[in-house]
Amino acid sequence: MKLAFALAATISWMGCGLDTAAPGPGGDDGTVDPGTGTDPGTGSNPGDPGDGTGAITEVSGHITANTTWTNTIHVIGAVTVDPRVTLTVAPGTTVDVTTSMGYGITVQGTIDIQGTKASKVVFRSATVGEYWSDITVPRGAVMTASYLVMTGGGLNLAGKATIVDSQMSHVGGDLLTMSGGTLDMSYSSIGLETGHDTTHCNMHVSGNITIKVTHSNLSTASYGIMFYGGVGADFTYNNWFGNTYDVETKAAYPVVGDFSFGYFAKGAPSNPGVTAANLATSRIADAGPR
Repeated sequence: MKLAFALAATISWMGCGLDTAAPGPGGDDGTVDPGTGTDPGTGSNPGDPGDGTGAITEVSGHITANTTWTNTIHVIGAVTVDPRVTLTVAPGTTVDVTTSMGYGITVQGTIDIQGTKASKVVFRSATVGEYWSDITVPRGAVMTASYLVMTGGGLNLAGKATIVDSQMSHVGGDLLTMSGGTLDMSYSSIGLETGHDTTHCNMHVSGNITIKVTHSNLSTASYGIMFYGGVGADFTYNNWFGNTYDVETKAAYPVVGDFSFGYFAKGAPSNPGVTAANLATSRIADAGPR
């Protein structure tokens, strides 16, 4: 029996047309499946280190009271977390999002993704090789995430997000977009270790934003960042590699950002408003998920 805010009856693992690809051989021990290279245009696959087991719960519609997701969640329609409501995603949860209608999750309250190194949280497409929409965090909403592995859908941010020890890749357009709001991301990766991701921009930021991205890897996209907004932006201690272009700016959108102490495989950026001092000559070991 479905509840008003779209929790549905629990069904067995072998059903719902879910992605049946096996998790990476590393399971939940913090390792990553090196992948088969079968995803179109990617060249490598981050695997699925989430649990991906247990009861499956179907969800859609509005979440109107504080709720915790566990085991496997199958998003079968657009989901909205209502204002003043917190959606907690427990360690080891796998969230499969139906892709046929481009569904996503809009957070008008708070989403708290509580992955751990031993038991990550996975958000992915229910159908391999297809894309869902995104997690949208509008003005006034909040997202926190640790040890999140997100593929197939992006993050659209105008509210506040704190992201640590997370990995995001494999979208059909831009992955992390900001038109306002605040982002504090550290010890994370957007993109792949090798090959070329389907992602166009790892980050596309504009408007009146506050942004800090440090100790992270920005890789294997057409653009590492389209940097069209932000004054006092902190991009220090990051690795930039495998991108066609690392940093793109436009004269029409003046920015100020510090990219110092980072590693740029293609050499230091020289864009107006960009500082890139004391750059590393090789990949920074203290960057990416710990």
